[in-house]
Amino acid sequence: MTSAEDRYRAAVSTMEAAAREQDEQRGLRERRLAEAQQQAREGMQKELAAAQKYAEHMDELNKRKQSAGGWATEKTLADKSRESLMEFGVHDEEADTGYTNYPTPSYGTPAAAVPPRPEPAPEPPAAAPEPPRRGRHARQPDDEDDFSSTSWLV
Repeated sequence: MTSAEDRYRAAVSTMEAAAREQDEQRGLRERRLAEAQQQAREGMQKELAAAQKYAEHMDELNKRKQSAGGWATEKTLADKSRESLMEFGVHDEEADTGYTNYPTPSYGTPAAAVPPRPEPAPEPPAAAPEPPRRGRHARQPDDEDDFSSTSWLV
């Protein structure tokens, strides 16, 4: 009977191992689900904050438009302050323009305190411009009243 008992114990241990593996896989699935839900929740909160900021900005623009009598002009819709702008990171357009940003002097600063701007380098003289090339079938400028090539039967 030992062989039957051994087969029974082997089958029981195999079933217990399969049950353990299923429990571990279920736990892993539940952990991944919880992480995915947390990431989705955080992403939605960020999107909600951006949407609220956008809605506030649009409300402000609408108030300005209504206070201007319904006219949506550039001056009406211009931002009154930089805080009302929605900024998402570094502005690449402004980052590397090739121009040096000089400080703007205030009105109370004497002119001697402001450093003079450097003179721009003179550009090399340009070669004589070529006269514009005309197409092969271009009309001559002096024949404005010449309608001989016009088909009047169309």
